[in-house]
Amino acid sequence: MVLKGFLKKELSHRSHELKALGWNQEDLTKYEDLWDYSQRWGLINLEREDRQFLKKAEKLLPKIQNKKISVKKTIEEKSYYLWLNFYLDEINIFNNSNLPKNKHAVWTLLIEEEIKLLKELQPVMGIPDTLKAKNIFEIRKELISKAFSKFDAINNDKGFNFDEVLKKSEKDVGKNWKSITEKDPEANKTFPIIDSANIEKLRTAIKEDLSLYMKVNYPSLKKDL
Repeated sequence: MVLKGFLKKELSHRSHELKALGWNQEDLTKYEDLWDYSQRWGLINLEREDRQFLKKAEKLLPKIQNKKISVKKTIEEKSYYLWLNFYLDEINIFNNSNLPKNKHAVWTLLIEEEIKLLKELQPVMGIPDTLKAKNIFEIRKELISKAFSKFDAINNDKGFNFDEVLKKSEKDVGKNWKSITEKDPEANKTFPIIDSANIEKLRTAIKEDLSLYMKVNYPSLKKDL
């Protein structure tokens, strides 16, 4: 006997759904028996009348949606956030041994404020947002210049090499991560620091400039304007 014409394989019959649609117990029992038989031997081996009965039931039942469950990553799990956090950790390690007392690294403030904004604004940080984020180097460059001109920043005696710290890191860094100064190599030549008294003023300036850039340029945030 050739077996073909099987109904779509399912884990169990759906008589409970037919009952909710008003089917009586006699029809439900018939449906269950015919469903079991068709799953084992194939729809083609049923009598024409029985096949039509099952098809009638199938048409009444809503289609099963085979949707994949997608777990949305939090902003803290996104590669861009992890990349920023990696640099923040490395810079802070450097700061602990190489900064004068009462001085604070401008780069620490730049990255801290960007991380805070990511948590606050919650951009998607998919490819469209990340492509725009690559041009934040221009904002950082302007803010570093502002730190020197308006907030009395000075260059630290010891510099921080943004390229080397990524290359030599033994941490689990992303394969596609590049230096944070990739588009502004000149940034490796200075490591500005400011007095503690000017930290909050500079933080405010950083937040304002970065926030404006993100809201205007990140596609996932434009709907909130």
